[in-house]
Amino acid sequence: MRQINKGSEPAEHTQWKGQNKALPNFCYAALTAEHRRAIRENLVHEQRGLCAYTGRRIEIDSCHIEHLKPQSHCGPGEDIDYRNLVAGVPAPNTPQLSYGAHKKADWPPVAAEHLFVSPLSAGCGARFSFRLSGEVAASNVGDAATTETITRLGLNEKALVQLRKSAIDATLQIRGRGLASIDVGDARRRLNDLERAEQQNGPLEPYSFVLTQALEKQIQRIEKIRQAKKGQP
Repeated sequence: MRQINKGSEPAEHTQWKGQNKALPNFCYAALTAEHRRAIRENLVHEQRGLCAYTGRRIEIDSCHIEHLKPQSHCGPGEDIDYRNLVAGVPAPNTPQLSYGAHKKADWPPVAAEHLFVSPLSAGCGARFSFRLSGEVAASNVGDAATTETITRLGLNEKALVQLRKSAIDATLQIRGRGLASIDVGDARRRLNDLERAEQQNGPLEPYSFVLTQALEKQIQRIEKIRQAKKGQP
């Protein structure tokens, strides 16, 4: 998971709220298709082109508006609060996925909100540890909220794990030399490119936060092997 830094809501949304806040249908269901598209456009830009939960590539027409606090648990006005909205796969009216927003459904209830690691929470990215196999676990084994969030979002569902593994394999291998064959120099350059992109504007590479961890682990592995060889008689 990558931390999302929320910006300003689109002007259309601010204007609509000002004009409709006294009406009985002041809720998400009252938003027009054009209004929702404007929100999606803002969210995709804000999230640097990555799904809030999975890190998959998203565009305006390939995602939907996801409520961090489920609509079924929202109080008046909460389902149109911009800070409660993120963009995620898939697009509306498409087949159900076994992970992400579809898997999350109406979780968490209010009583379990403490078990949800939101992509808006500070430092959320460091709480998830991605393995080279594509699987993910809590960085701290005692972090019950991260473990529960992984389960509730289906972040270890086979299809999503395979997508991450394919991205990791493509990053760590040199064509014709097998898995994890990238050398430390190339790994550092690739890592620097990802870190530099994070500090700039524009879309990020899908699973960029996963690839960063994979490269860091590859560099550590190579350095450990080098140190071991130096210690040999």
